[in-house]
Amino acid sequence: MKKILFFIALAFSTTVFSQAVFVVQNATSSSAHSTLEAAITAAVDGDYIYLPGGIFGVGNLSVNKRVHIFGAGHYPDSTQATGRTALSGNIYFVTGSSNSVLQGVYLSGDIFMGSTADNGVVSNILISRCNVYNISLNYLTTSSTNYGAENIFIKDCIIRNNINGASTQGVVVENSIITYQIKNFDANAEFRNNIFLRNNNYSNSSGYCILNNISNCNFSNNIFRHSYNSSGGYFAYSSSNNFFNNCIFGAQSTYIYGGTFSNCLYATDFSTLFVNVPSVEDFSYTYDYHLSETSAAIGAGLNGTDCGIYGGDNPYKDGAVPLNPHIQFKQIPTATDSQGKLNIQVTVSAQEN
Repeated sequence: MKKILFFIALAFSTTVFSQAVFVVQNATSSSAHSTLEAAITAAVDGDYIYLPGGIFGVGNLSVNKRVHIFGAGHYPDSTQATGRTALSGNIYFVTGSSNSVLQGVYLSGDIFMGSTADNGVVSNILISRCNVYNISLNYLTTSSTNYGAENIFIKDCIIRNNINGASTQGVVVENSIITYQIKNFDANAEFRNNIFLRNNNYSNSSGYCILNNISNCNFSNNIFRHSYNSSGGYFAYSSSNNFFNNCIFGAQSTYIYGGTFSNCLYATDFSTLFVNVPSVEDFSYTYDYHLSETSAAIGAGLNGTDCGIYGGDNPYKDGAVPLNPHIQFKQIPTATDSQGKLNIQVTVSAQEN
């Protein structure tokens, strides 16, 4: 049904191709809207909202109902036909939005659970195949206080700065790239098959460490670039009772702490692990995070699986292409032919996962 309805959305976009169209769909109807805010207002629980490619200001956007929001994607090489979906602003999942999905967008700002201390009771939120600055599981970027969020799933994402766990229960972060740090997790969160790019060679303060106030969490099949072999550049700050299984670290074991370690590799040259990733802290779409043929991460994970984002039960999807049918080619003339017809050419590929 979703694939059929997508072509209705495509019809909307080609009919008024000079305007941005946000399409709301359910099993029986579709409607077009000029802004994402208007689309969310028009939607009812369970609706799907499809976003076009382009750059759109959303300000401080609140999602207050159960909706499934799909952008066109954010990788340049996977969105050549449509342009990437880039949103300027912040997104707040507030009470009423439990079981929502956000996938396939580039967000200039942050994602929050709640916008105040009184409307953060949300659960089962999936943030997938997005590129965002911060994700905070409460309405603040630094506070460790939980205001009711639980069971948040972050998968196949690029986090350009931090994830603030806000002591949220039932969090899973997997197959994602985190540029800076994770903080304020104390609730048995699971971190699987991620790449942590931060290399703290500056200070042992909370603002610089890769793990900041992290306790009672499980880490498996992760790759940590951190290679600073000095007590002046801490790996973890105010962190304890974590379990690290089959992880890879750039630093020597003496300088990696914060819990119990099993079957981990240390003093690993980060740049040798991948096809083309220099030893830098920044993410780039031009880098190739697949493991090199001689990578120490091959088979180093649990049960002989690979470490890194392309390992695990559900590897990172190339190009972070969202689940909705993907437009690979689109050609829309600027004028009709002699019969008043518009000769539109579109190639669409179905997505199995």
